[in-house]
Amino acid sequence: MTEAVSFSQAATDLPLEVTTFVGRRSDRTRIRELMAESRLVTLTGFGGIGKTRLALRMATELRRLFEGVHVVSLAGVTDPESVPDEFAATLGLQGRSRQSATIATVEYLRSRTVLLVLDNCEHVVDVAAVMADTLLRTCPGVRILATSREPLRIQGEVEFPVAPLVVPSVTTGTEPLQQYDAVQLFLDRARAIDRDFAVTEDNRAAVAAISRKLEGIPLAIELAAARLRAFTPSQLDAHLTDRWELLGKGSRAAPFRHQTMAACIEWSFDLCTPAERLLWAKASVFVDGFELDAAEAVCSDPDDREPVEEILASLVEKSVVTASGRDTAGNRYRMLPPIRSRGRAELVRIGRNTEVGRRHRDYYLGLLSQAHEDWFGPRQLDWIGRLRRDLGNLAKALTISATDPDGPDRGLRAGADLLEFGLVESRFQRGRSWLDQVLESGSGDPSVRARALRSACLWAVMQGDVDAAARLLEEGRALVTGLDPDAETLFVQAAGFVALFTGDPARAAQLLDEARRALAATGNERELAFCTALLALDYVLLGDLDGALEHHAVCLALTEPAGETWLRSWSIWCAGLALWARSDSTAAHELVTESLRLKRLLGEPLGIAVGLDTLAWFTADGDPERASVLLGAAQNEWDRIDTSQLLPGLGTPRSAATQTARSLLGEADFDLAVAHGRSLDQATAITVALDEEPTPTRPAGRTGTNRPPGSVLTRRERQIAKLVHEGLTNKEIAETLVISPRTVEAHVEHVLVKLGFTSRTQIAAWIGEQIRSADS
Repeated sequence: MTEAVSFSQAATDLPLEVTTFVGRRSDRTRIRELMAESRLVTLTGFGGIGKTRLALRMATELRRLFEGVHVVSLAGVTDPESVPDEFAATLGLQGRSRQSATIATVEYLRSRTVLLVLDNCEHVVDVAAVMADTLLRTCPGVRILATSREPLRIQGEVEFPVAPLVVPSVTTGTEPLQQYDAVQLFLDRARAIDRDFAVTEDNRAAVAAISRKLEGIPLAIELAAARLRAFTPSQLDAHLTDRWELLGKGSRAAPFRHQTMAACIEWSFDLCTPAERLLWAKASVFVDGFELDAAEAVCSDPDDREPVEEILASLVEKSVVTASGRDTAGNRYRMLPPIRSRGRAELVRIGRNTEVGRRHRDYYLGLLSQAHEDWFGPRQLDWIGRLRRDLGNLAKALTISATDPDGPDRGLRAGADLLEFGLVESRFQRGRSWLDQVLESGSGDPSVRARALRSACLWAVMQGDVDAAARLLEEGRALVTGLDPDAETLFVQAAGFVALFTGDPARAAQLLDEARRALAATGNERELAFCTALLALDYVLLGDLDGALEHHAVCLALTEPAGETWLRSWSIWCAGLALWARSDSTAAHELVTESLRLKRLLGEPLGIAVGLDTLAWFTADGDPERASVLLGAAQNEWDRIDTSQLLPGLGTPRSAATQTARSLLGEADFDLAVAHGRSLDQATAITVALDEEPTPTRPAGRTGTNRPPGSVLTRRERQIAKLVHEGLTNKEIAETLVISPRTVEAHVEHVLVKLGFTSRTQIAAWIGEQIRSADS
């Protein structure tokens, strides 16, 4: 059977599922049981068997049992040493802490109840196993569901081999073929091509044979179904017979099912035209997908007979490449890992791996340069989105440039171009690690090196590495002295930035004002806007509110006509702080909410944390419960980025708001409201802060008067809730009501959702309150 779903990516970090999930009911039931008994379950099997899809389905079904569900995708990780960084990035820790990624991950998860899905571990299995073992030993609330071609082989692991989908054993008879999962998958994917496709007397034997010959391998079935554009089921069956026998004789040491998967992919490869095969090979150079302009730049040759877009469309039709639409921004294309692997092998075979790899590097370094040039303007948000989508490709290009045999200038230029995006994205640890390699690989052109040193300096101070920031600043200033007056000004500005973020606002004011005057004289509006935004914040910290508002006005006059968003959002927030200090609470609230709306568009972690926090300060006196919820939500962001000490002086209003709210609510209700805020995902927290929906009430069944109405439950759900109150297990409830345990489980989940609870204990407590209320 199938379950059509479409669930969006939210706090759980689960990716969008846009095709029907087919079958595997018994597998899902067994995995649920294993997850209840063990903290680590590893789904094993060869590529294409459906491990990832099954793991994501399980995560969706189990998500209500956890504070968070996070998918750590290791498919794009090429360096095993980067595995801890992938964990930290998935959790949003962003590398602002000076701690290692492993320690930061452990500290974040130590007190949380979280499900981690570790996907595609096999090529980095040793490091993934060490990380999993470390988390299981140090974080009692963490459970792990892993996918790998081999088990992690650590203590406490339970392996669940993922079997192929069930296939028909015979091709005759009148039994409905749809009862077999493999057939149902084939039919579902076939109907995406021809919505009227059905099993008939004419094609029944062929459909059954196709499913059986493909041994129930999901990816193989999907690839085969795509060929219905060109073949009838009978023709498809005949082709599979020839190709399967011919290509199924791989290494005797390899698992048999791996051979059949390779045969399926090889068969699909052979059915492609020479031009399609060549593009398949070239496109395998991309990591985590690509867009059409990238394919045209990287994969085109002067002697191509067909344009890349037409060949790419053919590969999409043949399910070699998948296309996902992004509204008006165009499609993004991606290869499944085993298909990409086949392409990489072909690229090596034809001797073009190095050449196409260089094209890939040059294209994405050029993309960075374009983003840098366009940054101060109306396309800023578009560029942020594009660079985020291509983080995998950028990482690959940057890694290659760090060891460029032609010298470090390409990498140094990329480091300079990454400055603002790095500040927005907060990927300081990764950025610094890569840029350090480039800086150490050679001196390069002095002016280019100076720009890269500036990026490294600002990233270091944002991460809290003051010593490194000072060293980089000193080297950069020495390099540009007497070389370039404009570069000298930027390092004066950098020195002011360092002073501001290391607790010396007076010194920062002197340096930033010196830089401001020089930038105004040269007409550098982009850097002048950066300088005035920093001065607006600095003057708030100094208590010069008039000066802060003056610098804000200058920044706004520069950024608004240009259509710039990032600096404008910070400047507006600074103006809100200044007005709040002047006791103009209404105007302050309007500005800070406007800033937070812009931060949401930017997706900037630090800006969102600051915005939530500030609105909590503003409301602590008048609405302490709301303030407490926002404080809890803001703390989620601070925990992720470890930057609570980056802005000296701002800890005081947060402490005051916390004390006020706790005093007005009382300790118990304050703690409940904060805990509820911490349960909100980022998107929900922002909508609450912006008054786009009512502030969520405190969880029912605890201190407070808000209780969910019993009328939302059906008669059966209320009956089951009462049995939960009596302490019965799902199995015992099933026996009592003469229904299946699976049905009981579904009803319990419905009760949890309707009442806003996360555990059976809360259901039991609520029923107890209902009984006591009825008796009184």
